[in-house]
Amino acid sequence: MELDQLLDLLRSECAKAGGQAAWAAKNALSPPYVSDVLNRRREPGASILKALGVAKVVAYRRIPKPSPKPTGKV
Repeated sequence: MELDQLLDLLRSECAKAGGQAAWAAKNALSPPYVSDVLNRRREPGASILKALGVAKVVAYRRIPKPSPKPTGKV
């Protein structure tokens, strides 16, 4: 799940609860914090992730090394 999908989920859950303030209250969070996350001013923290039933996963991947540039020397 990418951040955009997570924010869509949060928006959906807020709508089901009757709005951001209602969802925040239901999950013991501050409405400004929920708003900041939805407006990308803050990253979703552990409390929001837990309330959504989502875990943050960090992944690493290899980046291919660039090919050596020809020097023009023979």
